[in-house]
Amino acid sequence: MDTISNYHFKQKNYLNEILNAGVFVFKNMIKIEQIVELKIQTDKVREIVLSKISSMERPVNIHSDIVERELGRLDYRCGFNASIFDEIAAPIDAIIKEASPKIDFNRYWGLLTALGGAGPTNMHRDVYPFLNTTEGVNLDTHELNLPPYYFTVLMPLVVITKENGPTEFIKYSQREKIVDVTKSDIYAPLTIPGDVVIFDGRIMHRGSANHTKDERILAYITYVANWYHDQTFVLNDYLFPELAGKG
Repeated sequence: MDTISNYHFKQKNYLNEILNAGVFVFKNMIKIEQIVELKIQTDKVREIVLSKISSMERPVNIHSDIVERELGRLDYRCGFNASIFDEIAAPIDAIIKEASPKIDFNRYWGLLTALGGAGPTNMHRDVYPFLNTTEGVNLDTHELNLPPYYFTVLMPLVVITKENGPTEFIKYSQREKIVDVTKSDIYAPLTIPGDVVIFDGRIMHRGSANHTKDERILAYITYVANWYHDQTFVLNDYLFPELAGKG
């Protein structure tokens, strides 16, 4: 436990990169045995979900516990209640607190998968413009000037390659009200199980296409300020009541 608990303090410039560039990759942060247990527990959730939706019209669209905005790209949002989730989250909690010490955060786990052949998502931010002064993915100056209040943490459960769909980021875009994605440089880190990617929810990003035949799987944690009205669970419409409230 000491190795993983102290790991992030050994990474050079991680806090500067998170706060300024908006994204940082911690290499080999999670132990192999923890990854193995994480896969076991997330597979239990996937088995329940995939068994049910296999007979449903696809995409299944948006529910409180499962989302399929694009065909073949699933977002699992509950059922992650085993002890391994708190164990892995503990050192990440410390990083988030260090990055934004004035914010009290709630966190929840999820799983993002892209089946072989699944297309990309649109460039987006994980936050929405809550001041109602802008449209689409644009943000207001006041929203940009807040301390970080929303973080997403990605943990690959398979090797992420150029072919199976790395997450693409536009660095520093969490500081910009309007971003021209056609003129922006793309940062698409290639990661392996054990790596951890932390990014500000205001940064522009997307999941790229999976050009392979194999499923691409990422576990994630979302950290949200306790005053932020996260729309993730606003529907209260669960396909899997046996998993509801466990994530």
